[in-house]
Amino acid sequence: MYNSLLDIAITILAYSMLYPLQKNDFMKYNKNIALHIICRSKPLRFRHYFFGHFVFFFSAILSLIAPLRAQDNVTETEDLSLNHIIEQVIRHNDKIIAARFMEQAAQAKIGPAAAWDDPMLMIGVNNLPPSFDFKMDDMTMKMIGLRQNIPYSGYKGLQKKAARFDVETAKVDRERITLDLIAAAKIAHYNLYSKQQALNELIRQKDLMEQLTASALSKLKTNQMGQDEYLNAQSNLWKLESEILSATQEVDEAKYNLNALRGASVEDMIPQLPKPEFSTIPVSAAEWINKALANAPEPRRLYSQSQSYLFSSRAADRMSWPMLALSAEYGFREGVGMNGPRDNMISFRAEMSLPFFFGRQQKQMARSMKAMSQSIDAEIIQAEREIRSRVTGMYHRAERLTESLKIYHDRIIPTSEEAFKSAYAGYTVNKIALTTLINYAVTLIQNRVTRYQLEFELGRTIAEAERYITSPDELIIVGAENLK
Repeated sequence: MYNSLLDIAITILAYSMLYPLQKNDFMKYNKNIALHIICRSKPLRFRHYFFGHFVFFFSAILSLIAPLRAQDNVTETEDLSLNHIIEQVIRHNDKIIAARFMEQAAQAKIGPAAAWDDPMLMIGVNNLPPSFDFKMDDMTMKMIGLRQNIPYSGYKGLQKKAARFDVETAKVDRERITLDLIAAAKIAHYNLYSKQQALNELIRQKDLMEQLTASALSKLKTNQMGQDEYLNAQSNLWKLESEILSATQEVDEAKYNLNALRGASVEDMIPQLPKPEFSTIPVSAAEWINKALANAPEPRRLYSQSQSYLFSSRAADRMSWPMLALSAEYGFREGVGMNGPRDNMISFRAEMSLPFFFGRQQKQMARSMKAMSQSIDAEIIQAEREIRSRVTGMYHRAERLTESLKIYHDRIIPTSEEAFKSAYAGYTVNKIALTTLINYAVTLIQNRVTRYQLEFELGRTIAEAERYITSPDELIIVGAENLK
């Protein structure tokens, strides 16, 4: 098909110039032909030998330096977007559904807390003789009446206010669970992306190590390299294959975790994720601290709980007052008395309890509830201190991770790439040992993996900070149909 090895080299070179960024297709084709040139062309003339090594050099550099366009050009479908994953997590996670039910249960208690006691219907007979003769005595009456307890002390209204704060407590608790799930979804997304990229780097390094091992074998056959260097290259290749197995397992575990969060089957496939975008870090920590103190769920939940105890305490104190009950009765009389037909009778009555025992019990209950409210107020102060400390620490951590990422992106990785290219150029002319070249390659890959780890740590730090600084109005409220 090709007239000469020179034609092969020129063809590959032209192909690489026309399609320099299609790594997955080009490298597989280019690598095989380059290895064919080097491994099977022992009696090459200098010109053919030079072009064969040039193609091999170009293939190795491309496999390690060129970005994986297959990763950068991943189609960002709706199912893979971070917002859609968050929506799936909130919609299908049972924790948020349970929290919504608890909020509904608290809401349903508001009405009963303020409801009056039902009126009592009274039916009976007054002053009936033992003979059961309803017409014998003028005072015998068939009676019907109503009795109603009057909560004049206002404790019902106080109980209603306490119930409303219970609803607020349940609402804030639901918001806290929602924020936790959003943070968990983001961290799982960032973790999977980081693991996928680290695995891709190891696969790229494996491609390079296969080429280096093949080159070492070629040089060993031509007595240009010792057996020790070839065996070292082969052992590094096997070690890399073992690392790829471990990295693949980590990717699978990250997928299982993300699928479990979004309510999907654990074995569902997740393609290559697009690169996530992180929220912007403010200029100073004060912005995060102020937002956290205003929006963090824990202090708001504690405040609602404290107010609920406070109003419950006031309601219990009012219940120690005497209880008032009003009643009205209507009596029917039969027969004829000394003065003619007997008239029906109406009676009214007011009753008040003497709070000797129940009142004392309610006062003690009121003191207990007030003490619980004061205890939670103290917890709020401590919670705000802890939030201030945590948010400040997360801000400075995010700030330093951003600086570290910039150093890796602008200095460390470009320098490692240049060092590897220089070492590879020296290796092709037998000025640098294969072991040294492998060290340069490993260092470059490690620096890239470290960059992805730093990106994950930055994303996780920002996601954790957003649990405190996110306003309730910014939450994604979905999944209401699951409550029907």
